[in-house]
Amino acid sequence: MEGLTTKDAEQRLARYGKNELKQHKKKSPAVLFISQFKDVMTLVLLACTGISAFMQDWIEAVVMVGIVIANAVMGFVQEFRTEKTIEALRSMTAMHAKVKRDGKIKDIRAEQLVPGDVIIVKSGDVMPADGYITQTTGLAVDEAMLTGESAAVEKSAAADGDNKVYSGTMIFSGTATVVVTETGMRTKMGRISGMIQEAKEESTPLQKKLAKMGTYIVMACGVICVAVTVTGILRGEETINMLLTGISLAVAAVPEGLPAIVTISLALGVQRMADKNALVRKLTAVETLGSTTVICSDKTGTLTQNKMTVREKYILTEMLEVIFTLCNNSADATEKALNETINERAKQRSAEFERIGEIPFDSKRKCMSVVVKNKNGENYVMTKGGADVVLTKASHYIENGKIKRMDSGARKRFQQQNDIMASKALRVLAGAYKKITAEEARNYAGSQKVKIETGLVFAGFAGLMDPPREEVPAAVKMCEEAGIRTIMITGDHKVTAAAVAREVNIKSKNVLTGEEISSMNDAEFEKAVDSVNIYARVQPEHKLRIVKALRKKKNIVAMTGDGVNDAPAIKEADIGIAMGMGGTDVTREASDMVLMDDNFTTIVEAVKQGRGIYDNIRKFIRYMLACNLGEVVTMFAAMLLGMPLPLYPIQILWVNLVTDGLPGIALGLDNVGHDVMRRKPVPADKGLFSGRLPFLIIFRGVLIGLCTLGAFAAVSYTNGNVDAARTTAFFTLVMAQIVHSLECRSETKGILKSGVRDNMWLLAAGAFSLLLMIAVIYVAPLQGVFKTVELSAAQLGIAAGFTAIGPIVGGIVNEIFFLAKK
Repeated sequence: MEGLTTKDAEQRLARYGKNELKQHKKKSPAVLFISQFKDVMTLVLLACTGISAFMQDWIEAVVMVGIVIANAVMGFVQEFRTEKTIEALRSMTAMHAKVKRDGKIKDIRAEQLVPGDVIIVKSGDVMPADGYITQTTGLAVDEAMLTGESAAVEKSAAADGDNKVYSGTMIFSGTATVVVTETGMRTKMGRISGMIQEAKEESTPLQKKLAKMGTYIVMACGVICVAVTVTGILRGEETINMLLTGISLAVAAVPEGLPAIVTISLALGVQRMADKNALVRKLTAVETLGSTTVICSDKTGTLTQNKMTVREKYILTEMLEVIFTLCNNSADATEKALNETINERAKQRSAEFERIGEIPFDSKRKCMSVVVKNKNGENYVMTKGGADVVLTKASHYIENGKIKRMDSGARKRFQQQNDIMASKALRVLAGAYKKITAEEARNYAGSQKVKIETGLVFAGFAGLMDPPREEVPAAVKMCEEAGIRTIMITGDHKVTAAAVAREVNIKSKNVLTGEEISSMNDAEFEKAVDSVNIYARVQPEHKLRIVKALRKKKNIVAMTGDGVNDAPAIKEADIGIAMGMGGTDVTREASDMVLMDDNFTTIVEAVKQGRGIYDNIRKFIRYMLACNLGEVVTMFAAMLLGMPLPLYPIQILWVNLVTDGLPGIALGLDNVGHDVMRRKPVPADKGLFSGRLPFLIIFRGVLIGLCTLGAFAAVSYTNGNVDAARTTAFFTLVMAQIVHSLECRSETKGILKSGVRDNMWLLAAGAFSLLLMIAVIYVAPLQGVFKTVELSAAQLGIAAGFTAIGPIVGGIVNEIFFLAKK
């Protein structure tokens, strides 16, 4: 075949377009940056900034603007940098093709191929387009990326055989001439890529919870502002003063550090993951992994090594090793695996033979044979192939060095051995041989039609398997302990899938096949997904259906994979994880995270980091809201009791800016706890305030408020100095909040058992906040700004006493709670 002319190719290129997959429309840097400002908490902060500016509290306004901008910049940099890395990966894999143009073989970029082109492919090439084979020699193709099958598929040029090849698949052995039929998005890979575009991006669990919390905070701030202002006015306070107090308190109630804490925590998680070869495309991907309840994993190359290995041998004679050595072209993973297990003695004996003829492996015959001659001039035919096939060709077997006739008893015994090995999901190959005459050898070498693959002497079996990655069983076990289901999805046979699942600790009573999935309606299938952890013989649409069904049952689903067949499901999942080494551009494009080392254990580490981030955000929310509630209780209770204002607006804003912020950020930097992988994931429908958190916030917030008010009352009624009372209350509030930040490291342990020394940033933040507070009280210029006075030793003692009440009472309540729980 001469192929197309250059003119024809140009015309077809204009008609069909380039042979490339459409990439998702990239956001411009400006749009990417603006998109960072869309969450509710950021909008609340911007509103509070406007209020602060209106009140001419420029420090507070500038700080909040800084927080919003810093948050946006960090998110923008991470997403922009990751997209550049993905583009670099794509450029590294740009393909070329050998094509016949104008009667000559030319090397062109694969994107220039058009339907009708004639291309030449050989072992090691990646198919650049879909097509059909016109000529071939021993062609075998690795189609794992499309089908999930780890074994190479033999191809032929026969019209009634398997003569089709697909874009993106790997030529494992042989050569072929192929006529291109489809290019670009019309290829099989392109159609799967198109399915990805149908999947919609949704907010992550944490984004949904933060948005919900932001709505509540907006409502609460409005109520606080109105309640405090109206109560004060009714008591006869100046309207403008109470309005400023109410607004200050409402602004103070907003945890403005929350977006920054979330972003910093996620960024730290991203950095830790990068150190462990995981490229996170979006900051929120790490957080989503922390909420994951199900990991759907492709088998080939993810749970397994994608490398065939001999697991068992049933040897009747050393000739088996010689057969596997000589009847071997090292063309595919199976033949390479057999070669690796041949002993030196067999290799030396094999060197005595010269190959003079071959019938290549054929998908119909399921075996290959070679004719060899040794140094003594003796000729042999040696056959290797599927165990059932080779057994039918054998009339004898060798045992203890003696050749015996294959009777029904011996045949049954060998068949049972084959069944035992097959039940372990091993791909069982057999070897056989016989001595032939010189004439038979000459005829065989000259024509493949000579039928001499009969009357063979059976030599034994070899069982092969794509072994699991060594670290996977432990990783799956850890997921189980963490309440996470690991589901294996593969294109392999169900027996193979079940055996691999056992080796990697995946438990499942049933194995569901793609054919069985297709026969189920949605209701039946949604019921089945609760109990099935192994899926075999699946197609891309089945993977997509599995993920959708799991998500409909309120699961947070992570999907891992490397092939194009995984991409639609990866895109649909809550968190899509692609393989960086063996993965395809389509898969990486669809993913939220790329594993640069293709290591399943990295996913478990990501889950751990995600849970740690979630914990740190809860710690921050607990601290901020309890402290803010303490401020509200202080002011509101004073209004109800007819007491003077215990705090000035400027003092409330100072506490909100310094004392709340620094320890809160330090809590967001807390290390991941040792026990995060020993508990169940937080259900998707549970908010950030699940468990004991609401009680802890309300109890400690009220206690902080009452202790602050108590300190104010104690000084006020002992010496009648309201300014000293306000300063004491101010100092007590700050001290109580610093101490509470140490309590927030654990929701179940008291302050002495929470390991406060494990977070030196928190200790430093508390110390720095305390120094600033002392400066506000004892530095004369600052006293005028913040309306404070110097405190006596007795007044400091009162502040310390009321501060100590919080952790003491909190510890007692905590112990009572656990005793009641027992």
